[in-house]
Amino acid sequence: MSESPRAKRYIGIDLGTTFSAMAYVDAHGTPVTIPNAEGSLTTPSVVFFEPSGQVVVGAEARAAAVENPDLVVECVKREMGERFYSRAIQGRKLPPPAISALVLKKLKQDAEAKLGPIDGAVITVPAYFDEGRRQATQAAGEIAGLEVLDILNEPTAASLAFAYRDIKRKSDGQDDVLRLADETSKARIAVVYDLGGGTFDVTVLRIEGNNLTVLATDGDVQLGGKDWDMKLLNAAAVAFKAKHGVDPRNDEHVFQQMLVAAEDCKRALSARDKARMGITFAGKPVNIDVTRQQFEELTSDLLYRTESRIVRVIEAAGLAWSEVDEVLTVGGSTRMPQVIKLLERVTGKKPNTSLSPDEVVAHGAAIHAAIEQLKRYQTQQQAAKAAKPKSAAPPTEMKIKDDDAALPMVEVDPNAETVSDGIAPHEGGASTLSAPAISSDGSTIAEAELEEISPSEQYDANDATDVLRAIQTHNVNAHSLGVVMTNEDKTKVNSIIVPSNTLLPTSVTKRYGTVVPNQTSVSVIIVEGESDNPDQCIPIGKCTIEKLPWGLRKGSTIYVTFSYDNSGRLDVKAMEATSGASASTAIDRTNAMNQAEIGQAKQAVEKMVVSGSR
Repeated sequence: MSESPRAKRYIGIDLGTTFSAMAYVDAHGTPVTIPNAEGSLTTPSVVFFEPSGQVVVGAEARAAAVENPDLVVECVKREMGERFYSRAIQGRKLPPPAISALVLKKLKQDAEAKLGPIDGAVITVPAYFDEGRRQATQAAGEIAGLEVLDILNEPTAASLAFAYRDIKRKSDGQDDVLRLADETSKARIAVVYDLGGGTFDVTVLRIEGNNLTVLATDGDVQLGGKDWDMKLLNAAAVAFKAKHGVDPRNDEHVFQQMLVAAEDCKRALSARDKARMGITFAGKPVNIDVTRQQFEELTSDLLYRTESRIVRVIEAAGLAWSEVDEVLTVGGSTRMPQVIKLLERVTGKKPNTSLSPDEVVAHGAAIHAAIEQLKRYQTQQQAAKAAKPKSAAPPTEMKIKDDDAALPMVEVDPNAETVSDGIAPHEGGASTLSAPAISSDGSTIAEAELEEISPSEQYDANDATDVLRAIQTHNVNAHSLGVVMTNEDKTKVNSIIVPSNTLLPTSVTKRYGTVVPNQTSVSVIIVEGESDNPDQCIPIGKCTIEKLPWGLRKGSTIYVTFSYDNSGRLDVKAMEATSGASASTAIDRTNAMNQAEIGQAKQAVEKMVVSGSR
């Protein structure tokens, strides 16, 4: 008798700048934090590359930074999306996704020690992460040997954890969980204030029964608890220099000691009104007493940066504070009393701190992983019942709504090998229209093997599965996406196709015209940002449309479609209207790792011995 297939297990991972956490949904349908091998619920996102070749991740790596600062990597999340980490490690330039993969490998190993084999995960990112950083996070998961089910925004994950808890509590003992979720009290507006170790997000959501819809999001990927630490460190260094005439920051080893002392002082000031920070350099000790009031005055500019984002996101959502029902805090840095005071002053409400700010994002990711697993199983069930494979659906007819606005030309790529004059204003005017349906490659899900065990078999009762089935989430994109255009006067402009805070998933098509007769190809620079000036936006790739039919007149219609999924991932397609021929386009991201590089990094990481101790 053949052995029954093993049910795949997926977990949720909060891949943080300073600390990471992981969770799973247990047999009772409850999200549970998975402790690491050292017994802690969070793991420092710090990597120590030992000279022996071993890699240490976690608290021991953090401690090693004092002795071996040149071999330790911290806050790599702030460099996701860059081609290489900012400094060489052991003479090598390493891509940030490969470094993050080592943190993920440690988490995966520790989870498997508790639960058995782990197949994949939902990994969270700041809502304000741009497309390049999301792709880098996806790559980190692949390099670590994880199937990345989804990339989920951290505020959405936190809100999901809160909403799931409420629905699950109300469902206990009820016969119809789905009906109960639908009939949960009136819609609530929640603001999620997420201040972690290295990034900040603020998000507005509508929570209505089992539906979570993001209305607007804003943030700063270079603002977090580490910046509060640096304020203390710099103030202490100035005091030391005033007394002894030397700057302790010039010694890298002392600098690392000061970082630890500053973080300890910050944490102490969250619990009491006064704390002491000690520095010893060149045999000269200095003890600096810091009051909470002094600390808050020292860091008031950082707090204001979060306040300005809060105000902006509420305006973007078109709401007044009187319409906000709840303020949720996420991230360890929200434990600082000044944060709570800020939120009470600005929002007029006492923040909801009922779930651990260190664990809530991982819990939401675990819930989302369970939901995605349930969806997969249901899809496979439906496919298995199909009598025969279904062919791909034909593209739907495009309905064009003309207006009088003329679109400028797309910038010509000067390095293109073929004539690539770009896109000119369409003679009949420009149009924004609903996206045409893009047919699949013809493969059908009915051909997939049924490998999963029913999710209901993994829980004690169907209630947990019903609660998971009830939850629905809807995100928005944090940044506008557009293409670099050139006007008739040769000035460049960012032509936005998908504006920020657009409900996802979305697909938007714009109508353009060719620039010259017989144009055979066109190259478009895709950018991310709000400014009309493309130089103030982030280029995320080049989209080349090739093999246009011969004989096209100037101004022939080209439809360019941006498709943006719920996880913030972008696909670009185009179609030439005269012949009906379509052309798919690939985005060549300048800083992204290609599949060959990801494969090589994965092989290297597989060979590395990663542990939590030396």
